[in-house]
Amino acid sequence: MEIKVALLETEKQKIKVFLEDFNLGYDQDIDYSLCCLEGDRIVGTISLAKNIIKSFAIAKSHQDELASKLISEAINYLYQKGINYYQVYTKPQNKEIFEALNFREIITTDQVCLLESRNRDISKFLQKIKDDNNLNSDDVGCLVMNCNPFTLGHRYLIEQASHLHDALIVFILEEEQSTFSFEERISLVRAGTNDLENVRIIPSTNYLISSLTFPTYFLKQDSIFIEEQAKVDALLFKKYFIPIFNLKRRYLGTETDLVTAKYNQVLQRELSDFIKVIPRLQVNGQDISASKVRHYLAEKEFTKIKKLVPSATYEFLKAKYE
Repeated sequence: MEIKVALLETEKQKIKVFLEDFNLGYDQDIDYSLCCLEGDRIVGTISLAKNIIKSFAIAKSHQDELASKLISEAINYLYQKGINYYQVYTKPQNKEIFEALNFREIITTDQVCLLESRNRDISKFLQKIKDDNNLNSDDVGCLVMNCNPFTLGHRYLIEQASHLHDALIVFILEEEQSTFSFEERISLVRAGTNDLENVRIIPSTNYLISSLTFPTYFLKQDSIFIEEQAKVDALLFKKYFIPIFNLKRRYLGTETDLVTAKYNQVLQRELSDFIKVIPRLQVNGQDISASKVRHYLAEKEFTKIKKLVPSATYEFLKAKYE
C-alpha cells in the first residue's frame, strides 16, 4: 500500500467517489488530501482545510492498520507548516481513534463529531473572551451576524434587541469567506453601533458558523449536509456559549437566503423558546439586505446604497469603490 498526496483533479475525483460510500462530502475549502492506495484502489483518505482535519474514511478491512498512519501523516504536514492547534470534523464512530491520539471532544451528534487538540480547551477559551470583555451582566442577549457589509437592517436588529437586555453581545463571524474582510466588517459594526452603550461587538471565534461547525454555510447553495451542520452549530452554541456567557435569548432576523433560512429553522427547533425572531427593517416595502447592497455596489449605484446603510458604511464603500 502507498500513501500519497492527491494533487491531480482525477485523484480528487476518485476520493470524492470513495467518500460517497461513507456518506461524506469533499468540501470546497479542502486544501490538502492524502489517499492510501492498494494497487489503483483507494482504501483510505484524509483531508485538511487549513487546520481542520476532515473527510476521513478508511475501508473496513484496513481500519486497524491505516487509521493512526493517515492521521499522523496529516498532523505531521500541519506541524511542518508551523500549525500546532488542530480541529477535527468526523463521524462519531471515529471519535475514539482521535481521542487515543490526544484529541478532545467538543460535541457529538448522531452524524458528526467535532474534536480539537488538547492544547486548547473550548470552555477556558470562551471564558477568557468573556473575562477580557468584562461581560458580567446577569441579563445578556445575543446575535450572531456576518454583516457583509453592515446595513441599517443589521443596525435595526441590534437596536431592537439591545432594548430587551441589560447587555447585548453581537458575535461577528470571523471566517474570511465574505466579500468584505473580518476586520472591515467588525469595524463597520462597531462604528455603526457606538451610540448603543450596552452593546458589545466581539469576534465569533471559530466555534460559531465556521469552517469547523458549518463548512457549507458560505457556499450559499443547497446541500444534503446543511441540516446536520446547522444542528452541530446550534448544539455547540447551547452547550458552551449559553452557560459561559450567561445568555438569556438569541435573536434572529427574518431570512430569504436559502442556507441561512434553513439554519434559522434548525436553531428554532433545537433552541426553541431561547430564540426570538425580529422582522427585518424595510424601505419602500422591501427588506433591507446586505446582498442588495452588494448588488448596488456592483452597479456603482451609491444613491440607492445610501438609503440602506449607516453613514460609516456608506463612507467606507464610497472611499473604497467609487
